[in-house]
Amino acid sequence: MEKLDINPKKVITKVKNQTGNNPDIIAKEMKLNDTDISVLFCESVSDGITINDFILEYLQEIKMHDVSFNDIFKYLESNLPTHKITKINNYKDLYYNLFSGFTLIIISGSDNAISIETKAKLDSGIVETKNEKVMKGPRDGFTENYQTNIGLIRKRIKSKSLRLQEHIIGSKSNTKVGIIYMDNIASKKLVDEVSNKIKNIKIDGIFDSNYIIETISENKRSSFPIYISTERPDLVNIHLLDGRIAIIVENTPYVIIIPALFFDFFQSSEDFYQKNINVNFTKIIRFIALIITIVLPAIYIAISTYNLEAIPTNLLISFSTQRQGVPLPTVVEILMMMIVFEVLKETDTRAPSAIGSSLTIVGTLVLGQAAVAAGIVSPITIIVVATTSVSGLISYSVDIINGMRWWRLIFIVLASFAGLYGVFMAGLFFVIYLSSIKSFGIPYLTPIAPFFLKDQNSVLFLTNKRKFNLRNHLTAKNNIERQDKNYEKN
Repeated sequence: MEKLDINPKKVITKVKNQTGNNPDIIAKEMKLNDTDISVLFCESVSDGITINDFILEYLQEIKMHDVSFNDIFKYLESNLPTHKITKINNYKDLYYNLFSGFTLIIISGSDNAISIETKAKLDSGIVETKNEKVMKGPRDGFTENYQTNIGLIRKRIKSKSLRLQEHIIGSKSNTKVGIIYMDNIASKKLVDEVSNKIKNIKIDGIFDSNYIIETISENKRSSFPIYISTERPDLVNIHLLDGRIAIIVENTPYVIIIPALFFDFFQSSEDFYQKNINVNFTKIIRFIALIITIVLPAIYIAISTYNLEAIPTNLLISFSTQRQGVPLPTVVEILMMMIVFEVLKETDTRAPSAIGSSLTIVGTLVLGQAAVAAGIVSPITIIVVATTSVSGLISYSVDIINGMRWWRLIFIVLASFAGLYGVFMAGLFFVIYLSSIKSFGIPYLTPIAPFFLKDQNSVLFLTNKRKFNLRNHLTAKNNIERQDKNYEKN
């Protein structure tokens, strides 16, 4: 790495030239005891008030009072009124600090520069979570500010065992990536593996946490996620105490949790804040919705096209009456209406909030009613597609919803060729596929396949034993018992 020049003017000239004389890079030159010093900062990412009140004003007072000192570098390093001062000696660190909102003091005769944190507040601030709504529990969410996100985790786990490793990734973006875990609970082997993979990422820019996870993931072609992406600090803390690892990426309001298993996507942090009997009923509803969203359209196609004997006579007559005059095959009806629903959902997501919801509601009602009135689709098809689509929104994770959408299509295709036999075949493929996935060395369907009896109280049902006494023995490698009398408090 190229070392800094001992002449401040040469340093400023080089920085100006290499950055194309950007107007937001400000350099102020002055003298202290006949020593040339330069104050360098990037105006767009720095707080001007902090620079004026705590750096420039302080240096001006020293100049006015003609304070004498033997070593100006050591004097400023010791007496500048700021909580965070670092020393840099090369241009790579200079540029990283400069564009991270730090102010640099370059002193003549010294090959080191003083870096002072003067970051401007450029994030949206701590606000209520938007996508992971809860009726009971904390409502604060992660922001784009890296230090704030770490603070939201630390304020819930005030323990000396909470560890943070930091890496700078991206040759152009220089994005800070943090790995957080509980030292006395998490697997040291997994922590080292993840840390090494992140350090070895070679890319010019990191702009979202998914850049990291997609790079270090073993199952890049999997339609289901092997990580949890969340905006809820309380959910991250619950998983940290279960032995998992959190990855925080600068400028991203989502935190990644690894490893993640299939059944993790059908529970919420709110489950731990309510009575178990109510939570267990809700979890059963979620799994029923999962089956409905994947299988219902395929079963409807199978029984209405191939397996008519599976329908009671009265219901068969009702189906036939509703489909009378409809020119399209059942599978075409289903696919067409599902595409329409996906278009409406995407419109609702991308349209401005003021018109998005109303546009989607009106579009759904008008298009559905018009399609039935025109005889293009039957009313039962509208019911099947609507039930399937609503059930598909049961999970908060967009990644798991998209994965289910692909498998719903596979079920439909096989059902259209082989009826119920095709549905059973697709179900077999589905189970085999999920069983073949591993999330950082852990089988995706754990604890169902492979079957672990002692972990069943956290899959379909939640018990006080899982809630207050035991951690997941697959992710927590130490201190499995949460209320062990011999367990160190911190």
